[in-house]
Amino acid sequence: MNLAIIAVGKLRESYYRAGVEDYLSRIQKMLPIEQIEVPVGTGEESNGGGKGALIREAANIERALEKGGKIVVLDSHGKSLTSEEFSAWIQDQMLASVSRIAFVIGGAWGLSAKLQDRADLKLSLSTLTFPHELARLVLAEQIYRALSLWKGLPYHK
Repeated sequence: MNLAIIAVGKLRESYYRAGVEDYLSRIQKMLPIEQIEVPVGTGEESNGGGKGALIREAANIERALEKGGKIVVLDSHGKSLTSEEFSAWIQDQMLASVSRIAFVIGGAWGLSAKLQDRADLKLSLSTLTFPHELARLVLAEQIYRALSLWKGLPYHK
């Protein structure tokens, strides 16, 4: 199985980049993972409350999703899982021979309704609102924790 983190925008702050890269390198030792950054939508944000940006971001995300597999969108109103439950969910996907899990993090305008409807799982990292860069770091850490539980590594205490 392959994993992908698809996120709107780049990690601007060096400390977020360093943290995400650290976790991705750890994950890579257990499962292949890629990070796909799609451009932030621009131009029509001032007209229509970001609808134009949301449409452009959704189109870019859709192109990154064309490889198939399961889609997990991050949404503060999504399902809350413990680390153990998240690990079990990933393991269930492996047992079901899912080829890819794509985790999708939207931009400032969120994710389009079409993308949310397409999701196999709407996952909440917290009911708190995080900056998108921090959400990506927390997601990478939780993926690593889930795989550590699967492998029986002492990381999760």
